[in-house]
Amino acid sequence: MAVEARTYESRGLRRWRISRFYYGWYVLFGMVVALIVAEGVTIGSLSAYTVPLENHFGWSRAQVSMGFSVTVGTIGLFAPFIGRLIDVVGPRRLMLIGAPLCAAAFVLLAFMTQLWQWYVYLGISSLALGLIAYIPAQALAVRWFDQRRAVALSIIGASVWMGQLVMLPLVQIIISRLGWEDAFVYSAMLIVGAYIVAFIFVRDQPRATEHDAPMTGASTSSPATPIALSGLTIGQTMRTPLFWALVVGLMLLYFVVFGWLSQGVPYYRSVGFSDAWSAQIVSLTAGGAVIWLLTAGSQLERFRRPERIAAVGALFVCGSLLVLYATGGDIPGVSIAVVLYIVGFAATPPLEALMLSRAFGLKNFATIMGTAFLFQTIAIVFSPIIAGSIYDRDGSYDLVLIIYAICVAASCLVFLIASRLPQPFQRT
Repeated sequence: MAVEARTYESRGLRRWRISRFYYGWYVLFGMVVALIVAEGVTIGSLSAYTVPLENHFGWSRAQVSMGFSVTVGTIGLFAPFIGRLIDVVGPRRLMLIGAPLCAAAFVLLAFMTQLWQWYVYLGISSLALGLIAYIPAQALAVRWFDQRRAVALSIIGASVWMGQLVMLPLVQIIISRLGWEDAFVYSAMLIVGAYIVAFIFVRDQPRATEHDAPMTGASTSSPATPIALSGLTIGQTMRTPLFWALVVGLMLLYFVVFGWLSQGVPYYRSVGFSDAWSAQIVSLTAGGAVIWLLTAGSQLERFRRPERIAAVGALFVCGSLLVLYATGGDIPGVSIAVVLYIVGFAATPPLEALMLSRAFGLKNFATIMGTAFLFQTIAIVFSPIIAGSIYDRDGSYDLVLIIYAICVAASCLVFLIASRLPQPFQRT
């Protein structure tokens, strides 16, 4: 169990008082609750609305899919600004703005009647989501955890997948029984409740006396050292080859992953699975990712260059897509593809944070991560639109699978190149 160590002087000897719980775990708990709900009912569940909105309004697959692009594009466009706010203001204050705004946008979605409202209201909810969800959670994890950073980041990554595992089936049930309008309203209520819990537990960063230690216990030979918020500026970071190699590798990988996130449920429907089973397959994928991260994610810290693990993961994702193409999405093919996809992509979110924090430090981590995501968004925004347009034209996802496989294979190569570039930040 992680511990918090405090020193005090007695008879000239330095002693240690061990409290059983390091407060960083409470912070992590608050963000886990928030992420499960916020990521789950927004990005994780948007694919559940695709067919209902097509049937209700007569919109095309490409038009509905563009809503996903608006969601990710808005987050990416404002990500550098959001990252800077996190570094300067702190994540906790941003929750007071972002959570009510996100909930209000979802209530507006329940009353939309025009396509432009679908885009505008999703844009508002996405801006709010950027203030309260993934980037703030990553920033809190790297601030509060040093020796157990890979564990904390893996839990954050697992929370995102858990959101899809829990919330997608729930949203699907609400849509099927009550309608898509009620699903948006109930999602808004869940967001408010989750962030009340998060606000209670979250603090922006540890005090000087607080530091995470190995789960086996605290050292008795030296005092705990607080996390040092040192590192490169955003200007220094953007002048390094490693930053751009990571950006390109993540752009190619996220082009595939975010596109598939928006098209997963529609794809399984297109190859003959029922609505319930389509959502269940996506949820099982998320469940497998949660298990993988919680059992193996802590081992990511052992690898000196996480870029190599990202390259291997991209190779597994490529294999997953090729299996779906070769088998036509039959039951054995889907089963194999899901396993390959879980092994390949599940660790990418914590790996991204590990790669950036190790290469460029912590002082401006959120700003650097937000800037990287801005460039990744260029690829992410167009992926669902391209996939939806190809399906509208061909009535099949075969060409989409081939394009995605080529892109993710290229990302594997870029990550291997990145692993051979020097890390600019050297921790002292």
